[in-house]
Amino acid sequence: MTRALALGAVVVALAAGPARAADPRPQPKEADLGQKRQVAPDASLGGSLQAAKKAAEPGGPKLDFETFRKKVEVDISAKRREEIASLQQLIQLGGGSATETPQWYFRLAELLWEESQYFFFEANRRDDRIIEIGTSNPAEVGRLQEEKKGLDQQSRRLQEQAVALYKAIISRYPSYPRLDEVLYFLGENLSRRDRNDPDALKAYRALIQKFPSSRYVPDAWMAFGEYYFDRANKNDRNGNLRKALESYRKAAEYQESSVYGYALYKQGWVHYNLGNWSEALELFRGVIFFGEMPTSTVPADRKLALVKEARKDYVRTYSHVGSAEGAWDDFRRVGGQTGWWDMLKSLAGLYFDEGKDRDAVLVYHRMIQEKPLSVEAPFFQSRIVTSAGRMGRKDAAVAQAHVFVRMLRDIEASAEGKDPKNEKVLKEARRDAESTLRILAVQYHNEWKKTRDDPVAGFAAAVYKDYLDVFPGEPPAYEMRFFHAELLYALAEFEAAGAEYERVALQDIQALKAKPQAGQPAPKPGKFFKDALENAVFAYDLVAKKLDETEKRQPSDPKKKLPMAPQRQKLAEACQRYLEHQPRGEKWVEIAYKLANLHYRHNAFGEASDLFTRIALDHPQHELAGYSANLVLDAYNLLGDWRNVNGWAKRFYDNRALIAAHPQLKDDLSRVIEQSAFKVIEEKEKAQDFVGAAEQYLAFARDWPASRLAPTAYYNASVDYVRAHRLDRAMEIREQFLQRYPTHQLAPKSLYDNAEAYEAVADFGRAADHYERYFHAWRAASRREPPPAAKGKGKARGKAAAAVAEAPAGPPAVYEEKKANDAIVNAAVFRAGLREWAKAEAATRAYLDTWPNGPDARRMFRSLADLYGKQGQASRELRQLEEFQLKYARDPEDWMDAQQRIAAIQEKSGNGAAAQRTYQAGYAYWRRNRDKVKERGLGLVAQAMYLELEDDFTKYDKITLDVAPNYLKAQLQVKGRKLKQLEDAYGEVVKLKQAGPAICALYKIGLGYERFARALHAAPIPREIRGNKAFVEEYRAQLAQASEPLERKAVEGFELAANASRDYGVVNACARDASAQLAKAKPDQAAGAAAAEVVPPVPAPPVAEAPKGYGILAEIQPVQARPAAGTPRAAEAPLPALRLQPVGARSAAAEPADPRSGRGAAEPADARSGRADVEPQLPRRKKGGDEDEDLLP
Repeated sequence: MTRALALGAVVVALAAGPARAADPRPQPKEADLGQKRQVAPDASLGGSLQAAKKAAEPGGPKLDFETFRKKVEVDISAKRREEIASLQQLIQLGGGSATETPQWYFRLAELLWEESQYFFFEANRRDDRIIEIGTSNPAEVGRLQEEKKGLDQQSRRLQEQAVALYKAIISRYPSYPRLDEVLYFLGENLSRRDRNDPDALKAYRALIQKFPSSRYVPDAWMAFGEYYFDRANKNDRNGNLRKALESYRKAAEYQESSVYGYALYKQGWVHYNLGNWSEALELFRGVIFFGEMPTSTVPADRKLALVKEARKDYVRTYSHVGSAEGAWDDFRRVGGQTGWWDMLKSLAGLYFDEGKDRDAVLVYHRMIQEKPLSVEAPFFQSRIVTSAGRMGRKDAAVAQAHVFVRMLRDIEASAEGKDPKNEKVLKEARRDAESTLRILAVQYHNEWKKTRDDPVAGFAAAVYKDYLDVFPGEPPAYEMRFFHAELLYALAEFEAAGAEYERVALQDIQALKAKPQAGQPAPKPGKFFKDALENAVFAYDLVAKKLDETEKRQPSDPKKKLPMAPQRQKLAEACQRYLEHQPRGEKWVEIAYKLANLHYRHNAFGEASDLFTRIALDHPQHELAGYSANLVLDAYNLLGDWRNVNGWAKRFYDNRALIAAHPQLKDDLSRVIEQSAFKVIEEKEKAQDFVGAAEQYLAFARDWPASRLAPTAYYNASVDYVRAHRLDRAMEIREQFLQRYPTHQLAPKSLYDNAEAYEAVADFGRAADHYERYFHAWRAASRREPPPAAKGKGKARGKAAAAVAEAPAGPPAVYEEKKANDAIVNAAVFRAGLREWAKAEAATRAYLDTWPNGPDARRMFRSLADLYGKQGQASRELRQLEEFQLKYARDPEDWMDAQQRIAAIQEKSGNGAAAQRTYQAGYAYWRRNRDKVKERGLGLVAQAMYLELEDDFTKYDKITLDVAPNYLKAQLQVKGRKLKQLEDAYGEVVKLKQAGPAICALYKIGLGYERFARALHAAPIPREIRGNKAFVEEYRAQLAQASEPLERKAVEGFELAANASRDYGVVNACARDASAQLAKAKPDQAAGAAAAEVVPPVPAPPVAEAPKGYGILAEIQPVQARPAAGTPRAAEAPLPALRLQPVGARSAAAEPADPRSGRGAAEPADARSGRADVEPQLPRRKKGGDEDEDLLP
């Protein structure tokens, strides 16, 4: 029986079974990740390749004049303080000579100055300590600041005391032999305290004027030069520089002085500041050569410093006036074997720092060529990359960056590169290259974002790659990798971008997993951790979508997990990382849904359901919550796990927030709850527990009375009771269904199923009731009329009405016309069988009113005549047959059949004349249409032909042999010819093979011969021999001899009649008379035959024509199908051929019938009515009743 439950049209497509060969599931909604956040690299990440803003030209050398001054050794502070105390005591005591006292003053001034310097250095140390502490210990910083303040005050006090002593010597002891020294140190101390102190210059001037031969005069002139040199940066630059130059020249006049070399050196600086590059270059060269001379007056401990600085300043000056191409040879001459390389490096560095990129590239390239395997080569190459970048040569910069990467790897792999002493050089090279590549990548990236120039993006990507290949562990690599990913994503290289985002995220994850050191805060991820996690999903999602566009997915078994393609696996891993590390992320729901969808599509329903349920329950107001709830149910549906479908549907239904946010879910979920409950019940059905399933269906209907599936539950319960062979319970449930849901779409089927069920259990009255209800409901539906209410007790009708009022709306009940047709036919049959003539007639007329030209209309119309006949209403029967001939007897056989029945009625009514006319009219009709009449119409023809011979037989029988002897022969010939004519005529009747007429015709043939023989036996004795007994006996013997052939012929005729009766299975008056005649003719044989007589077999009536079983009846009680239109009925088969051999005796079991009277009451019912619709096992009247057994209409 067809199941009514179908869960595929609600929220989810619930499958018809737990396993499906094909997987037609629709593609779920994709999660919209929204707009990806665009992040551009901050300029601070890269910086600038441009040379730093050119600083003001240095006003002077790094090598200070103090290095070349006369110096006083500074003793240890403790000893110095002892000596200071001693000298102060001596001076206080007095008593010193004019020579000793100034000497004491001089020495004490020196010591005080040294002590002031001690306090000055100690104050600076406090500064260093304050910087070191920072803000971590404010109290300690405050204490150190107070200490520094006191030390500074002490240093100034001591300085003032020293200066006061020098001045005291000059004023009190003008004749002091060492007064030139006093003036020098007074000027020195004053200038150290304040380089612009005019008193210091006065002291130096007094020294030069009063003591021109003093060894301190060059130093004094140098002091003047330094004074003017410093002032040149403040005002009157050129004037002060010229005064300084003159002073330096005065100092250089004393070649034996230790300041001579420095005086030349400072002259070069004056020329440098004046822009006299050539003069400065010559002077610096001279200082270099002078410093390298063995006889140089430059102190040995200061010679190297002077030469070194001179070389540097030579290079500085050369950068202004020389060419990059000529530097190679020039520096070899000036710098010698030990200095030229450093000078070239300095020159290249100056070019680089000053933005003279072309010259820098030339020098660095030449140096790389000179020493290609030097550990310095990578540094030089990094500078070339930077210079190329600053020159705007992006292609050259990228190409040189590639060269740098190869060079660095080669050098680091070499023995020289692995030498620890070269570590610093390589480190510098890496540092510069790291900065350059980083700046170039960021610069090109940002430029591309503004211009969208594709080649620029390519350059940026190439530099990013070089940077990350060489410096993956550098601190900026984290951001560089992230922005490399951003660039790749923008260039639609999504798979590569996803891999870079993934590396960034994994770096942060590794950092988070690291155990913090004691006392240290817990590690934190980088600032792009969230973006990297999220963007990896964006990138791999696009890769997976591209795969979706080209991949053709085949249906699969939902119970078998499918392997993920590598692209989708990457997306799944990216989603999982995001969910794990961003549990409160803005896109958690979308990414969780995307991951769940991936699992769903690959039949990993456990993982998918876990995520979908978290979305639906934890984020019920999100747009995807409703879809997630649906997919949870669909996943379990695909697995055929109806219990989980039902359980989760209930849980979602109970979630108020979810239902409030997605109100459309409420009805959907309620339907799923109901339908999945049905599926759970189906598990019992599969386990063959049909009674349990039926009871659960009924429980469902009780629990969900307003459900649209409640009617289906009732119906399915009836189906399962049938399967459990509880037909009585099934019919009871169907009756309840029809009372509760008379308009439900399953009501027609239930009604018809119950009709068939009642028919199957032989409750034909209820079967007829239900068939009639089905017909009337169909007619009402087709005419839009309300169907008649089902019969029942008032109380039950009230409950049914209430149930109907609450029945859920659904598709309308559809009654099938074919079933309605069969139903009313069956009802008419059963009503007739139950002798409910009025109801049978009503059913029959209902059919004819509805289908006047229907396939059964002819038979149904004629069946009314049968009904009237069974009720003894001969006139109505007669009128019905006559009307049948007019309306439906288009076939001559139908007309003839009806005509024969009309004649029979007339005969039965005693209207022989009318019957005779009817036979004659029928015979005439046959003659006109004999080519169209086959078997069914021949009964009337045979009867008519037979009756037509009755007068001839009477006339024949009246031919007497009571004539004069001389006329006897002629009379015999007349009677013989007449018998021959009758035999031929009766033979024609027999040839029509109609049982009654044929038997009677054969009987009449035998009777004709018997009467002929009897007439011979009864012939009168001629008068002539009446008196002679011997003659009489002889005469009679001759008559007997003459009658013997006739008697044999008569017996043969009777035997043929008896044989025909047996063959046709019909016993009528003619057959009985024939048997009686045989008994007289052959008493011995008849007695033996009577003892051994066996009733001839009567063919079983054909299976009743009934509507084909539908639905459950087809499974319970097979019924024979209705014969197709035009198929010969079993009862209409031609009669079997007559057996001509004699038979022992006739059957005495049949009712009398005499074709001579036109009646055929002993004929089989099917032969009389032409109908094969005998219904077996129908209720009958008591045996011996006056009605025959044909109960069909």
